[in-house]
Amino acid sequence: MLQIENKDKFGKVVADALTKIELTVTDAGTKKRWINAIAKATAEIEENGVFMTWQSEDHSLIIWSQKSNNIYTANGHCQCRAFEQGSPCFHRAAARLVRLYLEGERTETASIDAVSSQAEEIPYLKNGSYIKAERVGSVRIN
Repeated sequence: MLQIENKDKFGKVVADALTKIELTVTDAGTKKRWINAIAKATAEIEENGVFMTWQSEDHSLIIWSQKSNNIYTANGHCQCRAFEQGSPCFHRAAARLVRLYLEGERTETASIDAVSSQAEEIPYLKNGSYIKAERVGSVRIN
């Protein structure tokens, strides 16, 4: 059973993931699919974490899908149809979000510094280029 205890920390992990997609993915269709996968992963983790188990030894997330009644193991690879077709899937997004959350890999200062340094290197992100605030699950992303 997966339980997110620190909602603020998880919200920052989600915000960092969305920022990374925004800054690194150039194809609009792929960008939209990854944003949708992250949004669905966030909602699934918050609402159905009881049906997920983190395996720390191989950094994988085991997810029981109530909709299809299948069990998926995600760690960069997945057994779902979306992955087989080469599309982003929420299973992989969820596995990455959970790994980053559990590792505590990102702190607020580090993520602000990373975005700031990337913005300095990318001219169109300087001065006045802001990411629109939105909600993903119960997390507000500024």
